[in-house]
Formats: sequence, structure tokens, C-alpha cells
Amino acid sequence: MIQPMARVALAVLAISMTGTAVVKQGTQPESKQVHAEGCVEQGVEAGCMVVKDAKSGVVYNILIKGKRPSVGDGIVFTAVPHDGVTHCMQGTAVEVLNWTPKSSLQCTHGEAPSK
Repeated sequence: MIQPMARVALAVLAISMTGTAVVKQGTQPESKQVHAEGCVEQGVEAGCMVVKDAKSGVVYNILIKGKRPSVGDGIVFTAVPHDGVTHCMQGTAVEVLNWTPKSSLQCTHGEAPSK
């Protein structure tokens, strides 16, 4: 049989743990979407793809599930920040939600795209 004080201690512990979980859930930052366009280039690590945004100059390490664009393609994409590390170690890692070709970008290796 559990002593009355032990019951109270267990109840307090259970409530405090529940309260902590709720606080953590409520304080998580919202993921902000990224909208960018640029030329797809091969990253320095094998299998990595990067895009330098034509407007801001920010380099993104694009993580895409499914059909991927080819190196040298101009694309416009919407993504969310990637949670965690990647082996690419280049640019800001983002998980691409959707992308479309943008043929008006004239992509050449090593140069900024021209419109």
C-alpha cells in the first residue's frame, strides 16, 4: 500500500511532468516558409544540390523527395527549414514542398542567373 505522502508526491510529479510537456509544445517556433528562385548547382558533397536565390543571394541546400530538378535548371520553389543536420554542409538546409521550372532564368555554372 502506498503511503498518503507518497501518493501526494506522485501526483505532484505527474502534474509537473504534464505541465512541462504542455509548455514545451506551446513554445515551439512556427516553421516559416521560404520562397526562392535560382539555378540548381551541384553541392560540394556528393548528392547535394544547392540554389542561390536570385533576389536575396542566400544559398539553400535543397532537400527534395521525389522528382528532382537537374543541375543547371532554373527553378522557383517553396520550402520549410530543415530540422537537423545534413551531410552537405553548404547553404541553409530546406525541405522543398514544391518546385517548378523557371525557363526565364539563364543558368550557367558558377555565375548568378540572368533574367
